[in-house]
Amino acid sequence: MRKGPYFLPAALLSVCLFAAGPAQAATGRWEFNVHYSSWTLNLLRSLVEDKVGDALESDLKDRILESIQEDHPTFMERSYTQSVRFDSSGDNYGFELRFYPGGRNGSFSIGLAVERSSFKVAFPDVSADLVLEDTMTGQTAAFDGTANAEFVIKPMSFHLSFRWDIFSSARIHPYLTFGGGFSTVKSFLDARYVYAFSGILTNPDNSTEQHSDSDSKTLREIRDERLAEGEDDFPIKFLPILQLSLGLKARVTDSVHLLADFGVWDGFLFRGGLSIRL
Repeated sequence: MRKGPYFLPAALLSVCLFAAGPAQAATGRWEFNVHYSSWTLNLLRSLVEDKVGDALESDLKDRILESIQEDHPTFMERSYTQSVRFDSSGDNYGFELRFYPGGRNGSFSIGLAVERSSFKVAFPDVSADLVLEDTMTGQTAAFDGTANAEFVIKPMSFHLSFRWDIFSSARIHPYLTFGGGFSTVKSFLDARYVYAFSGILTNPDNSTEQHSDSDSKTLREIRDERLAEGEDDFPIKFLPILQLSLGLKARVTDSVHLLADFGVWDGFLFRGGLSIRL
C-alpha cells in the first residue's frame, strides 16, 4: 500500500516518543506552535553575485549567442563581460508540534513541523556586452544588452528539530534550535526559472539589429528536456533544508508563549510565533 507524505514525519515522532521512555512521556508536555517568517539571502549578496553570477553568465551568454547565430551563423564569441545585481525575498509559515520529555520546566524538546515556504532568487538588472568575430571576414560585431532572471521555488517541507531552552524557568529566556527537513518532490519540480534579455547588435558595417528572447520553465520541464536529450536526471529530487536558529521565548501565561528568532534556513530567516503549552 502506498504511504502518504505524512508517514515519515509520523514515524519519526513515534521513534522520538519511544526514545523518551514511558516514565518521561507520562510527565512530559506537548506544545503546539504556529509561526510566520521572512526569508532572505541578501546578507550574502556579494558572495551570491560572484558565485551564482558565474553560472548565470554561462547560461545568458549561450542564449544571446544562439539568438544572434540564427541570423549570423558565422559569428563567434570573442569576449563577453557582464555586471549583475542580486536580490532575494521570501516568506515561510508553518505548524509545529513539540514534546518536552522533562515536563513543564524541561529545557529540551523535540519538534515536528509542516512548513510552506516561498523563496525567490533574482537578478533584476544584468548588463551584457558580447564582442563577436565573423569567421568569414575577420571583422567584429558587438552586442550591448540588458537581462533579468529569477528562480522561484515554493517548497512544502517536513522538519525534525531539537531545541534547548536556556534558563527555561525565566519568564523571558533564550533558546537554541537545530534541525533539518526536506521538501516534497512535487514542490521541488514545480520550481520555476524565468529569464529575458534584450539588446542591440551592431554589425561590422555599422548596421544595427534588435535581439531579444524570454522563457519560463519549471524544473520538471528542464528535467524532461535533459532526459529526452540523453542526459542524466537530477542527482536529487527534493530540497534539503538546514535549520539553525537562536531566539527568545516570552511566557505570557503558563500555557501561552511568544517566540522570536533569527537563524539559518537555506538562507536567513526572521521568525515570530505563538505557542500553546498543553
